[in-house]
Amino acid sequence: LRDGRVGGLRGAAEGLAMSTGKPGPALSVALAFMGGACGSALRVTVDHVAASTGFDPWVSTLCVNVCACFLGGFAGRVLLGQVTRRQAIATEVLDPAAVRAHRLNTLLVTGVCGGLSTFSALGQELHELVRLQRVPETLAVVGLSLVMGLGAVWAGLALGMRVNRDR
Repeated sequence: LRDGRVGGLRGAAEGLAMSTGKPGPALSVALAFMGGACGSALRVTVDHVAASTGFDPWVSTLCVNVCACFLGGFAGRVLLGQVTRRQAIATEVLDPAAVRAHRLNTLLVTGVCGGLSTFSALGQELHELVRLQRVPETLAVVGLSLVMGLGAVWAGLALGMRVNRDR
């Protein structure tokens, strides 16, 4: 610590983000990368636990996708309030609390939730179910993924709005 500031590269990135009013592309990429690594590690852990307990691969994918949808809706709403992600990226943010909220949103929603959830694995698993001629199960997985994923986002948004209202 020098003059109450963090030294090195982190301090430079912090200073740049604060001086421009919002995180620059390099800081946003770094935050998304770190969060994505954590979310991906969690995803692999859930896969291994599900496989060791005998669940079909689509079960773990459904679980992590629904959890990521809920967490993304909740964290996004708590952190950014009524501001949409597009508005948050497009507008100049001068409030230090809002800058921190944007950083946390990038870390948690884009990074962790993005690394945790996986549409590509869902696609591969659906293809495998069709290949094995398990069509009813395929249709059930598609329906569950859509209904539970959207429901989880809406539930997360609603809870996040309630938390914001209670502040």
